[in-house]
Amino acid sequence: MNIKDDWHVNRDEGWKDYWRYETPSHIPAFNTSMQCLEITKSDRAKIDVDVSIEKNFKFEVNNVHITSFFASPLELEELAAGFLLCEGLISSPDQIISIQVSGASIECNIKVDIEQLEQKSLYDRTEDFNSISSTVCFERNDIFNAIGQLKERAKSWRKTGGTHSSIIFNSGGEILAFCEDVSRACSVDKVVGKVMLSGMDPADCALVTTGRLSVTMVAKAARAGFVLIASKAAPLSEGIWLAEKVGITLVAFARKPNLYVYTRAHRVI
Repeated sequence: MNIKDDWHVNRDEGWKDYWRYETPSHIPAFNTSMQCLEITKSDRAKIDVDVSIEKNFKFEVNNVHITSFFASPLELEELAAGFLLCEGLISSPDQIISIQVSGASIECNIKVDIEQLEQKSLYDRTEDFNSISSTVCFERNDIFNAIGQLKERAKSWRKTGGTHSSIIFNSGGEILAFCEDVSRACSVDKVVGKVMLSGMDPADCALVTTGRLSVTMVAKAARAGFVLIASKAAPLSEGIWLAEKVGITLVAFARKPNLYVYTRAHRVI
């Protein structure tokens, strides 16, 4: 097979730098207005632009410190619920007792053995994943539609260029939830949490997200039970390996009119 250098470069479909052309109008608690110096071939000028806000949050479960992460300071309950499932701390939303957001702390209480929880906080969660054998399929045009909706719905990204986004849709093409965050991982956690807290099950659905499909992103999809994960960006080798191992369909470089299926291609019709 003849592989061309830079084969992916011209498959972008010309996405604009929306942040530069959108009228500055910050979204409270998500974006803030700042000034920068724009240097062009012919001019230097100070301009006002919107910048995405990121804040550091401590995440505790049953009084055990699990992690700290930088995230956009919105939809933090959804972030917590999705993180619990996507990181294997729970297997069902029924195990969540409470979620409390206080300043820069997110405190959760769940039904889990304390000793088991402390082990999970000390070591990488590399336990075996449940195999995904669902026969549900997804239409190619529904994947493209979700990719397009990422940039249409991402208001903060359009104004700042500084966020990642994630969408969940079902086999009928219906979009169930959308979230964006400065972190690609947190955008996934948030959208999973939003579906969970709405009483819906992400199993047998597809996850479409921005950013590369690394092993950590695929792991989140696997723990949540997704059948398919897709991105406009590139996959990474360990992400492909894990998707094949657990039975997830992995789609990357999804840019009209083409997409590239690396595992379980029978689910894309």
